[in-house]
Amino acid sequence: MRVPSCSAFVLLALSGCALSGAMPPIGVTRAAAASLRAPSPLPVLPTARTSDRGDRIAREYDAASNQTRVSVTTHRGVYFLWIQHPRLTFFYEFAGATPAQVPPSVFLIIRTQSPQVPATNRLSLVCDGVRQELGVTPTFTLEPGAFTSNRQYMYELPLEQFAHLVACHSVTIALDQVKAPFKVEQLEALRGFAGRLGGP
Repeated sequence: MRVPSCSAFVLLALSGCALSGAMPPIGVTRAAAASLRAPSPLPVLPTARTSDRGDRIAREYDAASNQTRVSVTTHRGVYFLWIQHPRLTFFYEFAGATPAQVPPSVFLIIRTQSPQVPATNRLSLVCDGVRQELGVTPTFTLEPGAFTSNRQYMYELPLEQFAHLVACHSVTIALDQVKAPFKVEQLEALRGFAGRLGGP
């Protein structure tokens, strides 16, 4: 999993690289996801709504692998001088163009740039004021650049953990000391994404 460098420092500093460059190849998560069984009974997830913020939700189909990926970037990332906010992208994959079942897990990619360097890869969730260590180990990628280095952490969240996250009224995700609080519209975008887990 690599993150290509942006072509211009100004683009990199203000908004980061394009979303497609931040994602692993489609199908790379297949083995990990296939090893998990969906919980029984399935956790309660939001239902799909026509008013969901679909502009944030991306859907990609790879004909070579016959895999589809659905993703949402809740935090686009801001990296400029002393302003350092991570980018958060959630996604899931399934075989074919239509999901046969709810996926057993959802993946979370957190991207930071130097000088924002987490001391550990410990992921935690603050849900309605209560902090919880999620206890998942990431796949880590480091890409040195001309002006800064990209650090990318990919976590696999079991569906039960993800359902707990979207049920919170107030949410902050923390990667060690790097925090990403959710605004109302960001949490609504995530719930809209969750509502599509079982279908288009």
